[in-house]
Amino acid sequence: MPAGELIFANVLDVRQRAAEGDMADGLVYLLSLPARALPFTVVRDWKAPTGYLQEEVQLLSPSGRVVYRIGPSVRHLLGSMDLTRFEDVADDAVFEEVGTYLASFLLAGELVGQTEFQVVVQAPADKLPKEVDDGLKKSDVAWIGVEYEGRDVAIPAWFVYRNGKIFVLSSKEPSLEEQSIPGLPDARDLVVITRRKYRDTALGRFHAATRLLEGGEWEDAAKLLADRRRDRHGPPEDAIKRWRGTCAIVELTPIVA
Repeated sequence: MPAGELIFANVLDVRQRAAEGDMADGLVYLLSLPARALPFTVVRDWKAPTGYLQEEVQLLSPSGRVVYRIGPSVRHLLGSMDLTRFEDVADDAVFEEVGTYLASFLLAGELVGQTEFQVVVQAPADKLPKEVDDGLKKSDVAWIGVEYEGRDVAIPAWFVYRNGKIFVLSSKEPSLEEQSIPGLPDARDLVVITRRKYRDTALGRFHAATRLLEGGEWEDAAKLLADRRRDRHGPPEDAIKRWRGTCAIVELTPIVA
């Protein structure tokens, strides 16, 4: 006999839930691929005897991999005469595929129920929310790096901001001549902390999806970066020549709605 019964479950974007309620179609949004998803809610109603049971949620990709987990955690169930609702907001899930995902719900280690939801790519806005846009426009340096074990590992890095995208250069190897941003060139998700102009105090913090530029895109971004760099010595062409082969240029898409 199962330890309990799953009465209802859904996985959906927090904005969608606020607008349409719990019964809305299960949708999770990305702004790039792969990328950290925009915050989504996992809501479920259980009917089970009163007591404490271990609960776990697993999100399975179209290729069958478990890509995100909630729990396992010991939860208190109200009893078979009542529904026990649990809901979690996920803001740290990174997805590498779009398509139909499966949410599996386990109680006491046993699979009790499943529901499908869709992961889709949403076109990022040309203009970011005002507070984020202002923070990127009013300074040409931000702390950029990775989140590691709940802490930000970031450095002050100069960048170029154009049409809702951030372009940043990082040395492929540790260097005293060029900035080396933690996590690059391999990280698929970076944290960006904007600062107040002329002051080393934080203004805003958000995650960003990374896209490594190559070929003509690398050359175009290098020109923007060389023109913007204030401590450049010599003409822009010299800097670009020095960067070729030694530096990665990454396009960052802020994960903000």
